[in-house]
Amino acid sequence: MGPIASTIVELGGWSWLILGGIFLLLELAVPGVFFIWFGAAAAIVGAVALTTGLAWQWQMMMFVILSIAAAFAARNFMRNHSTESDRPLLNKRALQHVGRAYVLDQAIENGHGKVRIGDTVWLVEGEDLPKGKRVTVTGADGATLLVEPAKSS
Repeated sequence: MGPIASTIVELGGWSWLILGGIFLLLELAVPGVFFIWFGAAAAIVGAVALTTGLAWQWQMMMFVILSIAAAFAARNFMRNHSTESDRPLLNKRALQHVGRAYVLDQAIENGHGKVRIGDTVWLVEGEDLPKGKRVTVTGADGATLLVEPAKSS
């Protein structure tokens, strides 16, 4: 038996608790909610191994089963309890302009034109309109704003 295997055998259930701690540290270092479930499974196996003296083969099987069960349970929980953001358009800059009116910076010809919003020039698509005409953003296709003539008030 090699030095690593003999160390694991000597530690017994503590090796599972150490592995669980390593997984929990990995969870802190790696983005996402993934390693925490393996860490929890290892901690449970460690606690069972320390209290019952379960053979290592059964410990390994228990770890695999608990890891798979925890991962599926977490996936189902996250799917059913997704959190709503207070700023759903945070990284969707084009959609932030929907419903707002702007002045065309370049005429819309053949369905394509440009509008200046702040210090940025955006591509727009819509019916042909002359430069200086007010348009309302109705949607977005990637980084292109979809526009229609603004209604006069």
